[in-house]
Amino acid sequence: MPSVGGRCHELRVRDENANWRLFYRVDADAIIVLEVFAKKTGKTPAAVTRACKTRLRRYDELAEEQEETMKKEKRARLEGAGWKVSDATDFLELTKEEAAFVDLKVALASSLKKRRQSKRWTQTQLANAIGSSQPRVAKMEAADSSVLVDLLIKALLTMGATRRDLAKVIAAPKARNAA
Repeated sequence: MPSVGGRCHELRVRDENANWRLFYRVDADAIIVLEVFAKKTGKTPAAVTRACKTRLRRYDELAEEQEETMKKEKRARLEGAGWKVSDATDFLELTKEEAAFVDLKVALASSLKKRRQSKRWTQTQLANAIGSSQPRVAKMEAADSSVLVDLLIKALLTMGATRRDLAKVIAAPKARNAA
């Protein structure tokens, strides 16, 4: 169901009284049921699509909040048990400049993935638009070390990002978390 979001599907069930539709999303750890309704017309009502999108947004927000809480609790438990918890900067002994560059690249990659998904483009569609390949786009979104920053910027501009959008991504505080 691309009209609702990635990894979303529609299940059709017929009984003697109605044609039922069930919209759901499959995540790694859950199946989220978004809506169940009796379909009476050839087209899915816009209100149903809107409700599904709203439910997904709220679910994703709550899942993100829960993940942050779990990270903090896990870190506290590890430190309480005598473990040292740090990040890649400490482990790899990166300079401040190197760490800033990595953060910049990760922020650009993350922004690219979010922008692509919000436009409901596939990696293949983006690859075609920038004259590249789907595996290369996957590497771009993962901030792979083989991907140059100029390619990330080119892809963001192709997806409609403005210079101001790029400036916001670059100026945003780093989002890296230890643990």
